[in-house]
Amino acid sequence: MRGTILGVHDGRGVLLGTDDRRLEFPLSEWRSAGTPTPGQIVDFVETEGEARGVFAVPGGGGTVPPLAPQSTTMTMSIIAVACLALGFIIPLVLPTICAFVLGVIAAGRAKVEREETALVLARIAWIGAAVMFGFVILVLSVIALFFGGLASFGWWHHWY
Repeated sequence: MRGTILGVHDGRGVLLGTDDRRLEFPLSEWRSAGTPTPGQIVDFVETEGEARGVFAVPGGGGTVPPLAPQSTTMTMSIIAVACLALGFIIPLVLPTICAFVLGVIAAGRAKVEREETALVLARIAWIGAAVMFGFVILVLSVIALFFGGLASFGWWHHWY
């Protein structure tokens, strides 16, 4: 029979057979080089509810499962957050605009693709960019009001 090693503990291994049943085996029944590792595909014989003569199947899985490829939506969301951070560190308009645009696009795609993490990152990016734009407009308005008020009182004339 074929199965997949789930784990090894207390001198015993546990595997999941093709019929979705868990079977234990003593490590003395391990017949391949090395030790059994989780995710490894094995061949075995079932005897009295236990696996016996457990062999690793060549090329049947390693110790670390391969990483799932990262979606383009997640990548876009991460870039948008990085642009937002760059806009906070170096107050430039271009990274903030990029954060807003990429964030809005990535949020729409993440919603359709049902990628929750990408959606959260994208929302952080576009909402953060909108807040930054609002803050800049507020600061510029206060500065304009200040200098406009000085000019209306005639103080501006005495400064130069």
